[in-house]
Amino acid sequence: MESKRIYVATVALMIGMAAMVVAGQERPPSQNNGGQTGAADWVKFSPEGARFSLFLPGLPAEKTYDGDGGLKAHHYKLSAGAIEYQVVWFEDALGGNIRRAPLSALFPLGLNGILTSARQDGEKEMVTTHQEDITLDGYSGRESTIESATGQIDAKGFLAGFDFIMVAVLHPKEEAAAADAKRFLESLSLSRLSVASGPQLLPGTAPDPSPGTNVDRRPIPLNAPRPEYTDKARDNKVQGVIRLRVLVGADGMVKDVRLASHLPDGLDEMAMLAARRIRFRPALKSGQPVAFWIAVEIEFNLREK
Repeated sequence: MESKRIYVATVALMIGMAAMVVAGQERPPSQNNGGQTGAADWVKFSPEGARFSLFLPGLPAEKTYDGDGGLKAHHYKLSAGAIEYQVVWFEDALGGNIRRAPLSALFPLGLNGILTSARQDGEKEMVTTHQEDITLDGYSGRESTIESATGQIDAKGFLAGFDFIMVAVLHPKEEAAAADAKRFLESLSLSRLSVASGPQLLPGTAPDPSPGTNVDRRPIPLNAPRPEYTDKARDNKVQGVIRLRVLVGADGMVKDVRLASHLPDGLDEMAMLAARRIRFRPALKSGQPVAFWIAVEIEFNLREK
């Protein structure tokens, strides 16, 4: 009878371990969390096609919708005890109507969901007590703290390429809840954009797959869109040239943009946006239009108006 109980326990343990492997859960470093959800219970969350990952004490519910300004929004929400975690992902945020000051426009939009939850929970007279510009993994962002007498919202939002990602958490002011909120916010990781270097910058070269490496005529630009400055870059008097690699499709439209150099304060995103607005006479091979990679330079000059 004793051996049978040992066998059953062993099988149960093996099933539990197999379930963890199938789920693909990764664990953040163990931390002292003051009695809140154990760090070992948290799972890694990264939506398909997203440029971010983070850790949560469970998998969130998802809502996808088309927002204002042509934004495609993904809203993820998870409640764990007295804490509510939210993630907002705006796809192709810079491809919509928000351009000149994208961070200033997108950050309040990202906060809407968490502020609605706070009001529903009875939080009143919430006041912004902290806000500043920050960076993460080379991307520009902003963080904010909004407080009431008993509760608090902590939020961080970043422009990553053409996407905007915000993480926000509504929690009581108790030390244990604040520790879990901090763990959630600091677990956010943003992946870098593809960056070409060396001979890859030459027209017609690209990492595999490489369409149109031998053509009779390379793409010819038909316009020269002027890039827009971000307010921060203008205030900091940032100038220079950003080099990009652009995939021009057989229809003359830009299909892909890769950064090859960098300028701070959100100018990378502005350069990519300007490159996407270029229209081309497509490359030709044997008299037929084909896709082709070319090098493009976008100049930022404060003297131009």
